[in-house]
Amino acid sequence: MGKKLNEGISIQELENFGKRYFFELFFVLYFLLATLLTFLFFRAFWSVVFAGVGGILGIWFSKAIERIAKKVFRFVFKQDKTIKWVLAIVGIVVAFFLPPLVFLTLGCMGGIGICALAKESKHKLCDDNGVKEKDHEA
Repeated sequence: MGKKLNEGISIQELENFGKRYFFELFFVLYFLLATLLTFLFFRAFWSVVFAGVGGILGIWFSKAIERIAKKVFRFVFKQDKTIKWVLAIVGIVVAFFLPPLVFLTLGCMGGIGICALAKESKHKLCDDNGVKEKDHEA
């Protein structure tokens, strides 16, 4: 372990890490940039409002928003590498100049996630207790 710290990280290890965690690194950069720049171009108030509205929309229209998000990701993944880089740069530009739009999207995805987790937990609770879902609803 000590020897590894003294030698540092090789370029190959760095490339492998980047390939393995590409989406995580991209989205962290994307959200970090939007968070920092919301203070520069907009007041944080608007980002919070847009995140809240996105959360509400994500809960109310979870199926439709999830379907749209899946179509967008499928579209991106079908493109060649150059087009993917162009789309990534467009995303970074949006994060740079329109951070509240990023927070609206985050709110929508959060609303969908919360709704799905609540439904999954409810079904698990009903299954674990041997209660039918209709008997459990009040």
